Amino acid sequence: MKKKMFIGVDIGGTNIKSAFVRNGTIEKRMKLPTKAQSGVTEVIKQIKAAIRPFVADASGVGIGIAGIIDSRTGMVRYSPNLSGWNDITLGQILKQEFRLPVKILNDVNAVCLGEWQYGAAKGYDNVFLFTLGTGVGGAAICEGKPLFGANGFAGEFGHTVIKFNGPPCTCNNYGCLERYVGAKFIVANAKRRMRKGRSSLRRYKKLTPKIIAQEAKKGDKISKEVFSEIGFYVGIGVINIIALFDPDVIVISGGVSRAGRVLFDPVRKTVAKRLLGAQFRNYKIIPAQLGDDAGVIGAVYFASSA
Repeated sequence: MKKKMFIGVDIGGTNIKSAFVRNGTIEKRMKLPTKAQSGVTEVIKQIKAAIRPFVADASGVGIGIAGIIDSRTGMVRYSPNLSGWNDITLGQILKQEFRLPVKILNDVNAVCLGEWQYGAAKGYDNVFLFTLGTGVGGAAICEGKPLFGANGFAGEFGHTVIKFNGPPCTCNNYGCLERYVGAKFIVANAKRRMRKGRSSLRRYKKLTPKIIAQEAKKGDKISKEVFSEIGFYVGIGVINIIALFDPDVIVISGGVSRAGRVLFDPVRKTVAKRLLGAQFRNYKIIPAQLGDDAGVIGAVYFASSA
């Protein structure tokens, strides 16, 4: 009888998380440092070490990793979090090591698959998920199938342009959404506003989006202004996504999404006010449910359904 137990791996810039997963439920897990700046060979050693304890009873391995991933061949074309990772045949390397099928996909696609099958988007055929944290990523399910695109670039939500003459982005474009709602820009927004008014944020030596959200919930005027603006910009981005894909549900995941209503209220308000045909559409804008486990679970789903 075919085993239904798979190994899921989420390769981040700081940590590698691996887990033994059965039918969407994590039974065992472990975490190791990635050693991202130590070179390709050292990182691959860490990946192997994260997989090895679970190999004996597994049917396959699913891996989510940031970057440009060729899921058909298992090649990491480029990963921004890992030094020297260009055209690395990770799938083939791990197949040879463990004699198991290995499937690899972009980390945000993995999160999307996890939320679609087991979390906030379960039961829907048209889904767009984006991560809101240090950067802004995206992934889509269209008519019940994951959308990767011709070159594996589908879903780059953070690099959709919301202001054509806006500030420069790291991608060499201008006015990208990420340039307005990425974590460091949220903090910069708050610091800029603090120069002009009183704020409880002054009590903190180091600001984070989480702290700003906490103070917004307590009623701090500047913190509320920051999240109102962030919510507006995210709402503009969501309008573009709905106009293009007409999804049933838009899932917002990532650290910044945990701000709650101070973020979601202005997002929903902006979309309802500006979206073409809003009154005729059935859509939801909701937070993710699976937290940090979504990527591991989604990678396993990808491996088990391939």
